[in-house]
Amino acid sequence: MTMEPGGIPRHRTNAPNHVYYFDIGTGTWHGKATFRVTSWRRLMRSRIGLTNKLLVTSMHVIERLTGAPRQESTIVAKPNEGEFGQADNVVRISKFGVTLYLLEEQYVLDSNGTGVTVHGDERLGPVPGLLTRTLTYSAEIRDEGMAATYLMPLLGTPWTANYQVAADRQSIFAELVCDWGTATEETRRVGAPA
Repeated sequence: MTMEPGGIPRHRTNAPNHVYYFDIGTGTWHGKATFRVTSWRRLMRSRIGLTNKLLVTSMHVIERLTGAPRQESTIVAKPNEGEFGQADNVVRISKFGVTLYLLEEQYVLDSNGTGVTVHGDERLGPVPGLLTRTLTYSAEIRDEGMAATYLMPLLGTPWTANYQVAADRQSIFAELVCDWGTATEETRRVGAPA
């Protein structure tokens, strides 16, 4: 096992990014995700391309007609990987058992204790290999590991995602915003860390 200065096992430090991913995040989370367009005018004027505009419109309409989709997430801690630890995450958003969105992420923790680089492979829709892409973005963990801000490139536009851990550390609420839309995630732990 790799040790931090002073003989503390790496995965037991109080660095905010360790607390957020290793102490709180590790495990299985279930909940719901919402998505809506807040400005159709700004969306139509944006330069996100026709495919993204069609996806955004479809997501907005489907949710309005059928309600919020289900979100599942499983985070696996790897405190001894890389320079300061890593975590893997698989996020699946589905409706009626059909995958609408699949994201496989790797969080690479920065030794400054707050920074994170995220590498992800995402798939939009139920068909593997059709609407996929690879992305890299950054995050900062705040409030002693109880909050995080991600700067995410989604659907052709930059989003700011703010995550807040509840005081009991068993649920997380997130709000994602961009120039023309908003999304939320509400998840609760259903499976303990392995």
